[in-house]
Amino acid sequence: MRQKLQTTVHNLTIQIKQKGQRFIQDERGEIMGSLGWMAIIAVVLVAIHGLLTGWLPTFINDIFAKMETLL
Repeated sequence: MRQKLQTTVHNLTIQIKQKGQRFIQDERGEIMGSLGWMAIIAVVLVAIHGLLTGWLPTFINDIFAKMETLL
């Protein structure tokens, strides 16, 4: 009886471990995808804010002016 109970508990432990590993592996892609989309949205929001406040065009012009001085 005790041997059977230990075997059952051991098998359940293995199943739980395998299911947990599968869940983590499946969610890893979702987390990376979410982080990627958050980065894209952050860049878009900064660009919109820069256009609305006017600092983005002057920033881009400054960059091109510095590039022209290198030539």
